[in-house]
Amino acid sequence: MAPSDQQDDTPARARSEEGVVRPDDLDYTGSERVAELSDGRYVIATDNDDAPSVEGDGDEEAEGPDDRGTLARQQTSRYLSERGGDYSLALTAAFDGEIRHHESVSDDVATTFGDLVTWYVDQIDTEASTSEAIGILLLASETSVTYPTNALASVLQTHGLSLDDSIGDLVDALREEEFQLPADE
Repeated sequence: MAPSDQQDDTPARARSEEGVVRPDDLDYTGSERVAELSDGRYVIATDNDDAPSVEGDGDEEAEGPDDRGTLARQQTSRYLSERGGDYSLALTAAFDGEIRHHESVSDDVATTFGDLVTWYVDQIDTEASTSEAIGILLLASETSVTYPTNALASVLQTHGLSLDDSIGDLVDALREEEFQLPADE
């Protein structure tokens, strides 16, 4: 409304303070376009209707943690599907009360898994190297790991051993340094 179009019943003080908003102007609860859902929650009509559309009878409880969890999972699923990559993850985790986030997207399953495990170990407080901490955690979690036979062959070769050497020779060779699979090349 242009200043010249103002109604005559508008107080002179309001007309002279154009652009200044009074507290009464901020009270949206009296508007026909606003409906209260629950304490402190409102829906405001944005279409041409005068009244907002409110689903349900108003007796429903506020959205609970289960509902928010379902919504978060749906949004995360949509987000990851839009990121591309055959293997992707978005993770939120708590470490000693601190929330941390991690994402990984790749077309290689081993890359995604390695990225996840390495990130997880990097979050924990340890003096061990990343590879040593991964090994310790796998052993401590009692997770069985089956390695291909050629993984052992590469360890033997790294230590200058062959099938003709004894298990004692292998143990002696491994005492001097950490046992690592796959062996460094």
